[in-house]
Amino acid sequence: MQMSGFACALLCQLLLLAGASRSILRSAPDVASRVAAEYQQNIQIHDGFLSQEQQDIEQEKEVMGHRTRALATGKWVVALDHDEKTKMLVQMRAGTSQPSIRDPCSSISCGSLVCPAGFVPTSVEGHCCPYCVNPNIKIEPEVKGATGGSGGVASTFCKDVWCFPT
Repeated sequence: MQMSGFACALLCQLLLLAGASRSILRSAPDVASRVAAEYQQNIQIHDGFLSQEQQDIEQEKEVMGHRTRALATGKWVVALDHDEKTKMLVQMRAGTSQPSIRDPCSSISCGSLVCPAGFVPTSVEGHCCPYCVNPNIKIEPEVKGATGGSGGVASTFCKDVWCFPT
């Protein structure tokens, strides 16, 4: 009898623990109704991405238009980089007005420049060091290479300089 009382108490404790664990597992809120409600919403997130893409395309066209307009104005000369191989377009400007600032070229020392035949060292206003420029090369009125169509890209280091692949 003592054994059956112990077994009964053990059985009661097991049943009590099983019920408690079931209530712990079911204490999370029921999210099925919320999922169903969100499923009914018509969210078109791709429309926002499409409008952003169209704005980006317009901004890109505007930037590219500024580059081609810059090529149409001013006098351009063909120059060689210091490696004497890389061709560049350098814009010559006459009498540009700059605010009074300290000379940015004062701390830059230019190396000796030896130009190949037909090229002469030429100082360009707004640039620290001279370039090897060929004055006999005439630039066509409509320059197409520096638009990026033939590989010409604007220099990341020098303003008004376009570099071409060698």
